[in-house]
Amino acid sequence: MKRSITKIFLAIQIVLYSCLSLKAQIIKNDECANATRIATVKGYCSGEAEYSNITATPSGYGQPTEWGAAVGNDIWFTFVATAYDVNINVKGGGTSSGTLVNPLIAIYSGSCTGTINQQIGQSYFGVSQSAYYKGALTVGETYLVRISAKGNATGTFQLCIDNFFPAAQPGQDCINASLLCSKDRVSPINVTGAGANNMESRGTCLDPTGFGSIEANTAWYKWIAANNGTLTFTITPTNIDDDIDWVLYDLGTTGSCASVTAANAIRCASGSGVTCAPKYYLTGMNASSADLNETVGCVTGQDGFVKFIDMQQGHYYALLINNFSSGNNGFNLEFGGTGEFAGPTPTFKTINTFCDNIFSTTYQADDVQAGYTYAWDFGANASTRISNLSGPITINYTGPGERSVTLEVTSPIGCTTYQSFFFKDYGILPAPQIANAPTVYCVGDNLILTPLNLPAGVDAVWILPDLTEVVSPILQIPLSSVTKSGTYSLKYVVDNCISPTDAIKINVLAKPVAAFVLDPLIDQLFAAPITFTFINNSIDAVSYSWDFGDGSSSSQSNPTHTFAQPGSYIVSLIAFNGICSDTLRTRVIKILAEGDILVPNTFTPNNDGINDYFNVLIANLKVYNIKIFNRYGSMVFTSNKILDSWDGKYKGEDMPVGVYYFIVDATDLAGNKLFRKNSVTLIR
Repeated sequence: MKRSITKIFLAIQIVLYSCLSLKAQIIKNDECANATRIATVKGYCSGEAEYSNITATPSGYGQPTEWGAAVGNDIWFTFVATAYDVNINVKGGGTSSGTLVNPLIAIYSGSCTGTINQQIGQSYFGVSQSAYYKGALTVGETYLVRISAKGNATGTFQLCIDNFFPAAQPGQDCINASLLCSKDRVSPINVTGAGANNMESRGTCLDPTGFGSIEANTAWYKWIAANNGTLTFTITPTNIDDDIDWVLYDLGTTGSCASVTAANAIRCASGSGVTCAPKYYLTGMNASSADLNETVGCVTGQDGFVKFIDMQQGHYYALLINNFSSGNNGFNLEFGGTGEFAGPTPTFKTINTFCDNIFSTTYQADDVQAGYTYAWDFGANASTRISNLSGPITINYTGPGERSVTLEVTSPIGCTTYQSFFFKDYGILPAPQIANAPTVYCVGDNLILTPLNLPAGVDAVWILPDLTEVVSPILQIPLSSVTKSGTYSLKYVVDNCISPTDAIKINVLAKPVAAFVLDPLIDQLFAAPITFTFINNSIDAVSYSWDFGDGSSSSQSNPTHTFAQPGSYIVSLIAFNGICSDTLRTRVIKILAEGDILVPNTFTPNNDGINDYFNVLIANLKVYNIKIFNRYGSMVFTSNKILDSWDGKYKGEDMPVGVYYFIVDATDLAGNKLFRKNSVTLIR
């Protein structure tokens, strides 16, 4: 019992240790220098409870402005900005998103190896989730996100980051609605209050009684249809417990807010999905729904979505979104369908190549129209940072490096759209140099090739003789056959830049096979002196090295050798083909003293390790045969190898005690016939 308890205790210790170790490994981003990189931050959301600050420790940086006296057990993330604004949400609070309560968020610029500077934004801290908004980011710059919690709280959480070009902050009434110029995602972080007119939804599904006071926290958006096409959208609240309602109006070709009436409300959804079973919190228009309106409450068949619309080119549309539940939570609004919104197209061309030593780039806006205005930002390392021209604009740079360019285009009606371009100018990649290595190998060897001058961040691409490409800093290839011979090349590749190549020619030789036999064969006994002829049967060899085991050697192909002294010897042959070799060794050659003949008259096969076998030992025989008979003349053993022994059995059964007779018929090395017969007594 004690042993079992000990085993259980040890098992528990191992499990606990494994769990603690696992947790410790999860917090890789405990320090700023180990910040977790978020590669794509346009609409990014981690898995629920994917991240954790359990077992994290406070970092050495001071308290962010919005955190008060708190630092807590903070962890770090990093991203490269591809747009001006960012919304960050941390969700926990004991929901399915995680367990962390009272989360805190801060944003920094700079480098963990140097100085970091907090970027002040708008923070909205809650118990189960918190949000942070920061505008005026620099495209191409790296930012750090610091996550902690009040009261040193720890737990798991979901992290969402949306880096976007902002639409205007939505107004709370139609008259100050935000004008959308593209179908890019809209992500307001804080929606609070119903504006000066909280009765604009009167008579719609939001206000079926007609009192017009149902609006709580509203956001208004407008757009102009650029073509005839379908439109869908999905509204996702940042807090999945928020009840989001909405109305979509067709304002005709004038876009006047006077047309915001129940008669022009073409779609509407006000279901209370967050209180229903099953619960639903997404809402919008999609291609699979048939209903045009969803009313208040938990109505059978309602799921938050109604049928898509067919937009008419030139018509204005207005969308009222009402957060009925809360006054400090935002949402994500994402559009789909074939219809587009009227607005500038801020695409641009770059006229250059990024793999040369000409560090200049010419930029040209694609959508050039009368009345449009342009605002370029070519980044901190450009010869000209800001320009209001449409192009072409030539920008010079001091050398290779990262480039970040942003174009802002505004139409005469005030529609502004953005485009950012982030790239690297590598200059001319260096010509690769393969480190010195042998050029001749044997089958079975490993080929290892290493570049001498591989730049950081650049891939080494090896081209094998069969034109297969292998991406690896060091090439390691098992040379399994001579077909691995050929030219091995190396080039450097990064993005679209490709260097010249370096090459090495490798010759893979077949490995020789060492083989030989002896004359006479060594399954006999010999008496010294005895001379052997070694018959060489090696394959693919050009030279040989013999070791006879008695201190003598030879380089002949088919040597002869005389063993002058009795003893046990092992002969080895090494066969060479110039660089490759193979070795073969004989079994032990037993050589007796001259005249040694042993014919025992008794043996005791009782497995005591003493005299358990019967042998007739006669040296210098070329041909040998022995037959053993019982007293009735039945043969119980025969062999043509002198080293074979009789163990006193016949067909696996022990033979009885008694006298047995044997006959030896042999030929010696001189060709003389030998005949011996005698008896042996088996004793147990």
